[in-house]
Amino acid sequence: MKKTLLLGMLLTGSLIGSALATTVAEVKKKGTLVLGTDPQFQPFEFTNDKGEIVGFDIDIARAIAKDLGVKLEIQNVGFGQLMPGSVTSKRVDMAISGITITDERAKIVSFSKPYFTSAQVFIAKNGNPRKLGWPLNSLKGRTIGVQSNTTGFYFADENLKKLGATLKVYDDFASGLSDVQNGRIDAIVGDKPTVDYLKKARAGQFVQAGKDLVSEDYGIAFAKNSDLAQAANRTLDRLKKSGEYQKLIEKWIVAK
Repeated sequence: MKKTLLLGMLLTGSLIGSALATTVAEVKKKGTLVLGTDPQFQPFEFTNDKGEIVGFDIDIARAIAKDLGVKLEIQNVGFGQLMPGSVTSKRVDMAISGITITDERAKIVSFSKPYFTSAQVFIAKNGNPRKLGWPLNSLKGRTIGVQSNTTGFYFADENLKKLGATLKVYDDFASGLSDVQNGRIDAIVGDKPTVDYLKKARAGQFVQAGKDLVSEDYGIAFAKNSDLAQAANRTLDRLKKSGEYQKLIEKWIVAK
């Protein structure tokens, strides 16, 4: 999805917690892998009807913890505080939340190899009544929703504003979707898998309008130079080789 770097949190982070593990040895010693995530990004991480945080990313995190022989502890952290503050302050051992790998972020944290390739898209009301598409030569008179501190916001700020679009910024994605559904904005910029999930969870309400805006790769974030990143890579390799990764894609991502 997701989300752009908050430079103001670069060094200190806004969440202060006790120092946790930054190495595989430390994680194994304490017996727990602490995961930070923002569970507002279906189907990657969200809260189900039982109050449990579940999703594609969460299943991957559980596999990493299993391979390390430890328990997984999940912390619900708002994205603005999650990246990079919770990682650099060692509040969490790792962060997974549809985090886009960027050169800027990679200066501050260590990433796993990419585990999912996504794209930013326009999400419009079913039937696309505003006839929005992409690419367009002009967005004059259009109001486009974006979630704050996301790569979608960054793309829109850099590319859509100069085409005449008015951006409406939301702290949470659900509020933007509500405004799309109620006709208060033309569309919201979001992640392509979200459209597939909405087709299942909220059938007949939303569609992708036009072509993909920009592609991006998701990665798992760790403290800089932590060997936990290599451990995550080994798990990702195992999941793909065994076919488990494809089963997770079919479970969470593929529209049925």
